[in-house]
Amino acid sequence: MARSYEEASATRRARLPIAARSDRAVFEQTYRLAVQVMERRELLGLTQTELAQKTGIDQGDISRIERGSIFPNEKTLLRLADALGAEWRMVDKATA
Repeated sequence: MARSYEEASATRRARLPIAARSDRAVFEQTYRLAVQVMERRELLGLTQTELAQKTGIDQGDISRIERGSIFPNEKTLLRLADALGAEWRMVDKATA
């Protein structure tokens, strides 16, 4: 029976040093945000340029957010959420 990625990588993750676990968590959060922004923008039929115009955020920065190259600050997150008709909130990992 095929194993999921989570099952296959669990042993490896358990052996990671604490610092690497923290880095991995940051990467995962950045990637999740990138996917959410991109999916919501595409659902609304907006280009990156149009989203940039609605938010006042440089199109290049939107591209970097969607690629996961940068993680936006709170002000930028709020501007994106407002323009995308979404809400930005912190969620307990246990319930996410």
